[in-house]
Amino acid sequence: MRLLPVIILVLAFTWGSPGPLAQSADSPIKVFGYFQTSFQQWTAYDDHPDNNTFNLQQMNLFLQKDLGSDWTAFINLEFLNNFSSGRRWGSFSLEEAWIRYRKDNRLQLKIGLLTPIFNNLNEIKNRTPLLPYIIRPLAYETSFNEFIDVDAFTPIQAFTQVYGFIPWNGLKFDYALYLGNSPNINNDPTRGQTGIDTTTTLLYGGRVGLRFNDIKLGFSGTYDNDNVGTRLAPVLSRPISELNELPRRRLGADLSVNIAPFQLEGEFIDVKLGDDPQILKQEVSFYYATLGYHLTEQFFAYGSYWYLDSQVDIASTTSSADEFEDISIPTMGIYYNLTDRVRFKAQHAWVAISNEFRDFGETATAKVSADFRVATVAISVWF
Repeated sequence: MRLLPVIILVLAFTWGSPGPLAQSADSPIKVFGYFQTSFQQWTAYDDHPDNNTFNLQQMNLFLQKDLGSDWTAFINLEFLNNFSSGRRWGSFSLEEAWIRYRKDNRLQLKIGLLTPIFNNLNEIKNRTPLLPYIIRPLAYETSFNEFIDVDAFTPIQAFTQVYGFIPWNGLKFDYALYLGNSPNINNDPTRGQTGIDTTTTLLYGGRVGLRFNDIKLGFSGTYDNDNVGTRLAPVLSRPISELNELPRRRLGADLSVNIAPFQLEGEFIDVKLGDDPQILKQEVSFYYATLGYHLTEQFFAYGSYWYLDSQVDIASTTSSADEFEDISIPTMGIYYNLTDRVRFKAQHAWVAISNEFRDFGETATAKVSADFRVATVAISVWF
């Protein structure tokens, strides 16, 4: 981990001396953030034994600076899973670094590294004190990114976004349009500069929505092109060119309803990669629905159901195969606000995984299933 440049950036942002553009009435820099620490108990499945673990699941450190009445700068640093570069634990990333121009609620503009608007949770998925969950719906659980490809479900970053809402007769029409890199980011120094898109393709995306009183709904979509040739060409015995810049599109829908003391929210995401089953075609869909009830102002209980479905059609020069995977998770939990800045949470989940692989060249079928439970308690803190 190359943390020194980031540390220098933070120090400069926080304690840098006033430059020629500084004003005598310059606003102070705001430093704040969240963290969530948990205790998790996983029952055994497959070759994984029972395990109990404490985990600093996530921490986000924010720096915000008002640069005038219309301009704001913002930095978001994220640490996952007991992060330690020396011990090779977890991960650290610069999630956001943007400047925003706000004319009014009808028109806002962000430029820089940003988390784009997609469905309801994408922008706030790392605001752990605001969420009732300890383990979030799978498409948003960034602490699982070592074994679930969460980047496939939602756009992780963009670099320009225009958004706002238009009021009309008690309604509010939301809109967002953004532009960013495709997923083809170089992480190999031997291939040139890291962190840059290695193709001429871009990410295009947006959301349109409607709000009326305590009802919110919206539809989201993105389009980009993904290079999978380097990874899959040797396996499928196909030219890299056939597996590069495959089209990928995401479609999403979200609904939120608050009718005190009940709270209902849900989302649907469908992702398609490739369009030719004779080469590669993958479709992944995910949805969740959560119904909650405020027992008191501080105490909230909920039940939720998550479902992930994946189908991959792969064709090599000699055979073809299909792979199907289903993950279903009913879960329930509570939170209790100990103070305005400290939230206690508890959650229990029942996980069922089913995987089937069919190789048509060998007329072989393999099925694997696993069932286990995850019980967690956590403290989520805003500082």
